[in-house]
Amino acid sequence: MNIKSDEVERLVRQLAGETGESLTEAIRRSVEERLARVHRDRDVAERIRKIDALLANLPPVPPGVTSDHSDLYDEDGLPA
Repeated sequence: MNIKSDEVERLVRQLAGETGESLTEAIRRSVEERLARVHRDRDVAERIRKIDALLANLPPVPPGVTSDHSDLYDEDGLPA
């Protein structure tokens, strides 16, 4: 691999210097950590999509059913 960016080379050298790793090890660990984040984010997005699909298929809330409990609290948000 030939890195053609002075900025990338500087950052890798800085990381390796601060961690005591070789340049190769610093790059390998960085790429592994980034891949793990990408996979985690993808998994979270998929879970959210599935939850949204489930919620979209719920029947409508029956008339008169509410989760508004504002009558239990005063204007400062304290129990009435």
